[in-house]
Amino acid sequence: MSEGRRNPPRGPVATLPAADPFAELLPASAWQMPVAWSRLRVPGPPAAFVLSGAELTAATPLARFHRRIVTLLDCAAEGGDRLALVDKAIPHAHFDLMLSEASDRDKPSPCDVAPVTGRALWHTGLEFVRFVSDPQIMAAHALADGALHLALNCDPDTRDRESVQAAKQFHLHLLYWSAAELAQLAGAPETPLQYDARTRRQLLDPVGCIGTRLVTALLRDLDLGLTGVQILDGDDAAVVAGRRPPGALLRLPGWSVLAEPAFEDLIRRLHRRLTDMATLLRAAFTGTGDVPAPWRRHPLRSPDAIAAALVDLELPDDSAAELGRLADVLRDLPPAVLGRLRRGSPALRKHLLTLNPPSYALNLFAPGRNHPDRPVAAAESVYLSIQPKLFSGTGGAGLLALDGLTSVRVCRGAGHFSEAQWRRRAALQRAFALRNAERLQGLIGCGPVRRFLDCERGWV
Repeated sequence: MSEGRRNPPRGPVATLPAADPFAELLPASAWQMPVAWSRLRVPGPPAAFVLSGAELTAATPLARFHRRIVTLLDCAAEGGDRLALVDKAIPHAHFDLMLSEASDRDKPSPCDVAPVTGRALWHTGLEFVRFVSDPQIMAAHALADGALHLALNCDPDTRDRESVQAAKQFHLHLLYWSAAELAQLAGAPETPLQYDARTRRQLLDPVGCIGTRLVTALLRDLDLGLTGVQILDGDDAAVVAGRRPPGALLRLPGWSVLAEPAFEDLIRRLHRRLTDMATLLRAAFTGTGDVPAPWRRHPLRSPDAIAAALVDLELPDDSAAELGRLADVLRDLPPAVLGRLRRGSPALRKHLLTLNPPSYALNLFAPGRNHPDRPVAAAESVYLSIQPKLFSGTGGAGLLALDGLTSVRVCRGAGHFSEAQWRRRAALQRAFALRNAERLQGLIGCGPVRRFLDCERGWV
């Protein structure tokens, strides 16, 4: 599926984006939704720690991570995989980490790794929550009144344009923004109408509302396997007003469920169902459920054939109608146009060339800020947001509900952290890695926790 209309006008707009054929797929109120797409600016690493050419082009994850590996978690004894806890090359916050599967071959989805690997990943996420909630850690590292997210992106089949999941390894982002960083979000809110059409389509994906309803219906047909989990009804008005995040939502009864094998199994089964749904919808729209070859998209069927196929899927009435409207605005991209996009700018590619579903972002968070009297680990309600993507190449670590705002974009690489700031970051990362290794004993094997020497040598 793809869209090949003329290029949109550049620059800010002050009226409803009628020229954008996908505008009608979103509620009209969405264009007044308060957002923060230009404020949360996070510097990149010191210049000496920027990825080298050899690191950028390395053939394996361990070679790419090289200077940034804080520790390795070995799940192979139980038939699993190897996980690397990594100091991010271009961080989403002053304090963040990535836990990534690190095999020489691609393992992009929850179903591509062994169950023990997934359990170690989610258990590490839980330990991160507990770590930043420790009052002594909060005081020592100025974490009070910050905000936390765990984010996972999955986009296994998009390999020809900028993707939600750029590196095709199963990985989890451990994210924490300090009060000082969150202060950037204060002030008069922005709205999507302040941005050009390309930016809007990337940050307000046109299938956001359609996908939310489809996934919510899918969840109701899925045995969640966890006690106390609730599926929340969709509520576009609450999303637009900033009272809830976008995406299909599960309410979990606290963070401790992340340590249960049933949680890992739920994420695995959810991925399978999303994959099955993607195959069925691709077949309805194009006549084949096969993933297209890179730099190709299957031709669309006639509108009548798509409508008939959607009826056969027995979808909820509102979802079938919305998918019909999506079919009305999608356009084929002939090979010659795809060739030009391949040679063109990333912005134009992302605007006109769809991702290959299943493409989605998962976010785990609890409302409110982390405080010694109200630590995030004590939250009685934790939310799991599932956001399907069709055009947006920005994943859940870079585009998320944060600090009461429905949609915040993290603008990464805004200048450089000083080496002193980077060393403070490294000290906190190492302290977490040491605690996590202690807590995971008995589940997996943990390698030695390395030390950050300097930007040239990194973690050794």
